[in-house]
Amino acid sequence: MLTNLELAVMREVWAAAPEPLTVRGVADRLNRGRRRPLAYNTVQTMLAILREKGVVESRAGSGRAHCFRSRVTRQEVTTSMVGDLIDRLFDGKVEPLLLQLVGGESLGRADLERLRSLIESQLCDEEAL
Repeated sequence: MLTNLELAVMREVWAAAPEPLTVRGVADRLNRGRRRPLAYNTVQTMLAILREKGVVESRAGSGRAHCFRSRVTRQEVTTSMVGDLIDRLFDGKVEPLLLQLVGGESLGRADLERLRSLIESQLCDEEAL
């Protein structure tokens, strides 16, 4: 499970891929448009934590700077975090999560139509087996 700040850092690392980023590069990207910029040391700490978690890898770059690149895809992190959410909030059951999402006011008609299409597609795939 990644924190909000760790996810923000990862979004910048993923966006730069396949090019690696230095701490300064991540900090500069993160701080664009922020009222209160993150300190270099904060970004450095976040990247160290992400390295310990096995989410990024680092290699020596030019000078003393290290270059960071993702070891996992956005999809892998998404799948892991959604699985964790389902386990923690819904006792490992997907249906209550889906009911919560569909029953909420956050989905518009177009979203519901796309969901219907996905469900029908899955049903057709299962029937073909």
